[in-house]
Amino acid sequence: MSAFNTPLFALFLTLASYRLAWWLYERSGRHPLAHPFLVAMVPVIITLLLLGISYRDYLAGTAVLQFFLGPATVALAWPLYRQLTTLRKIWGQVLVYILIGAPLAAGLAIGLAAMCGAPLDVIGSLAPKSITTPIALEVSRMTGGYPALAAGAVAITGIVGVLAAPLVFRLLKVSDDRIRGLALGLVAHAIGTARAFEYGERAGAYSSLALGLTGLLTAIALPWLWPWISALLQ
Repeated sequence: MSAFNTPLFALFLTLASYRLAWWLYERSGRHPLAHPFLVAMVPVIITLLLLGISYRDYLAGTAVLQFFLGPATVALAWPLYRQLTTLRKIWGQVLVYILIGAPLAAGLAIGLAAMCGAPLDVIGSLAPKSITTPIALEVSRMTGGYPALAAGAVAITGIVGVLAAPLVFRLLKVSDDRIRGLALGLVAHAIGTARAFEYGERAGAYSSLALGLTGLLTAIALPWLWPWISALLQ
């Protein structure tokens, strides 16, 4: 094993790339096209190609970062707790929003993939695109999909959501941080939640709530409904 093909190098590459991407994001005035999640992957991809490091080896080297995805998601409960007083007044509206939005997010992915003639295993990979990565990986296994493809779909969905959100908010004249947060959390999961916190703690808290409830509803309903969905698609 070379000095570059080690977990330590994989961790250093990941953290250094993200730090560089964050610096560029700040210098750009936090322009959506310079979002760290979008930019940080570029030096990682180039470095892996130049050094001949396989994605499998890189993924194994960053296992500790993957492990902390779960605790980091759970930690989002703290800002939500700080908004609990306000949330109690509108919890019914939030619940209706999630019950409509979460099935719609998965249904659009399934419908568009089916219309394009995608095979069933690919559709099963794309269905959980709007939930955070740790949950999406497990759901994709239950739907007969590919976890790697599901992870890619989640990343692309988050990036597109973050890029499109400012324009959509301006066109619809959305200024309420609660609505911004709920929209970003439901559509763009963890990446959207990171963006929501830039609007303020309240937006981040509601985004965390949408992220969690969307993931929970999808994780429970989609595997249960999948046998009927797959039968209709065949």
